[in-house]
Amino acid sequence: MLLATELDNFIDRYLAAYAVAQVPLVTEHQDEWQAPIYRTVLQDDWVEWQPVRQSAELQFHDLAHALEQPFHADLETYYGRWYAADLYASYADHPLLLLQNYCAEDGQRLQANLAGHVLMKRRLRQPLTCFIGLAEESDDLLISVDNDTGNVGLEFVGRPQHEILAPSLAEFLRNLTPRVVNLTINE
Repeated sequence: MLLATELDNFIDRYLAAYAVAQVPLVTEHQDEWQAPIYRTVLQDDWVEWQPVRQSAELQFHDLAHALEQPFHADLETYYGRWYAADLYASYADHPLLLLQNYCAEDGQRLQANLAGHVLMKRRLRQPLTCFIGLAEESDDLLISVDNDTGNVGLEFVGRPQHEILAPSLAEFLRNLTPRVVNLTINE
């Protein structure tokens, strides 16, 4: 299946898991953004949210040109299809947090962080990867896509991928389980 379809399917499974558990989708509100995902302000810095398809998909052409480095096509689909808060999931019983972007401004911030990651990989003379998430087992354990092969794997910050989880982002998403997290908000 196409990556876009697998991403859409995961979003559907995610929404269904929260609906069955009767837990609202909640994230911290970023005052500087008018994010289309924001639905209902709960209090101070918390808001209910809903995924929204991007009308103008996040593009990586300018970043790739500036870095003189093409990016794996999966990266643009992954970050350019939906606006969403970060997504909690499990992969083979490993708790993960998939990074997303809330809005166009957040997409720009994301690209700046990816540029820093690429420059670090170059400086360390390591194969180029692009992060898509975090493993909750350790603060510095990233989920990344190998830019050459498309393999999804684990790597510690500043180190090469050390474990391959899936041969493609589509297969990785197909095998993810949504994880319902009830964020406690002091009301």
